[in-house]
Amino acid sequence: MKENILLVGHSGDMYGASRSLIKLVRILDKNYKVYVLLPEAGILHKELSNILSGDRILILENLYIFTRKSFKLKYIGSTMARFINNLFKIRKIISRYDIRIIHTNSGVVPAPALAAKISGRKHIWHIREWFGDFKKFWPIYSAYMTRFSDRVVCVSKTMADQFNGHKKVITIYNGFEIPQIKTQISIPEVLRQNLNQADLILGCTSRIRLIRKGQEYLIEAIGIITQKTGKNIQAVLIGDYVPGYEWQKDTISALIKKYHLEDRIHFMGHLANPLPYYKLFDVFVLPSGEPEPFGGVIMEAMSLALPVIGSNAGGTTEQIANAQNGYLFENKNAEDLADKIGLFLNDPLSIKLFGKCSNERVEKYFSLELHKKNILRLYEEMIDPMNL
Repeated sequence: MKENILLVGHSGDMYGASRSLIKLVRILDKNYKVYVLLPEAGILHKELSNILSGDRILILENLYIFTRKSFKLKYIGSTMARFINNLFKIRKIISRYDIRIIHTNSGVVPAPALAAKISGRKHIWHIREWFGDFKKFWPIYSAYMTRFSDRVVCVSKTMADQFNGHKKVITIYNGFEIPQIKTQISIPEVLRQNLNQADLILGCTSRIRLIRKGQEYLIEAIGIITQKTGKNIQAVLIGDYVPGYEWQKDTISALIKKYHLEDRIHFMGHLANPLPYYKLFDVFVLPSGEPEPFGGVIMEAMSLALPVIGSNAGGTTEQIANAQNGYLFENKNAEDLADKIGLFLNDPLSIKLFGKCSNERVEKYFSLELHKKNILRLYEEMIDPMNL
């Protein structure tokens, strides 16, 4: 008889953590009876419905998720009330469905770990976030994570370093398949003409937010290298503004105007399936100013045999082998990013060679099969205490 497990998500959207949650469900559902707890119905709920029966997708609308507001004094009371409410409700779910293992898929959902401990069940915490902005709070919260978890899984060694070598912390890279893209895309004729005239086409897939995702560094870098070389560099940016940060569009527009890049920078907005558009790119760039735990979009680009450029911070440093499948630029340094773009501009033949290396790195270090093997081994350890 299959053991029952509960995966806890932190949103109903379909960004990186949610796609990783779907992978976990597909891997685990063959060996275990999987239930999923979400804070809301949404796109993720719909996708999960294609894998699990409806009675195994649970909604807890009051699920408490850490935000920056959590640290403001006026919200402390409501925070504690929601946390305690979550403990009772999650314990009821654990009891009702006879859950053996609780797997929290994000570092910002605190209640399931304590609910598991109180219920005498195993808990796995999957860390996909960098907590460098919370220096005062982090020692307390990281101690809470390790105290009330049997394993803390980090998506990169850089994220694991946040725990200073704690014995419960392990690294399991996310796994990726080499996609077979058959979908044909349609783009406006003006965009097609611009791209056809380009000396180099850069791609970036990410929600737009200044510093955090760093699109301004990319735009400035293109402006710098355009002024130096006179070359026609085009950039295709896929993704919407982070909700609440739409006002940053004015800053982005002003930067584009400053460097006269109005016909060089193209915004595609959110695309449900962006992968076919990667065929437009020569080089993929993720210019994040804050460390990426393990950029899924970088892995998508690598799996599609694209060379990649990213900042020398976070999990990106483990994905990119510098000067082999791409380049690492100095974090938040548009001048250095321009120099790295220039390396591809001056050596077009390297684009194909670096892209081939990207593809090989995915198969060797970041394959879905390796990820599956590591996840299933982890669960076998949880089920059999003798392996702990």
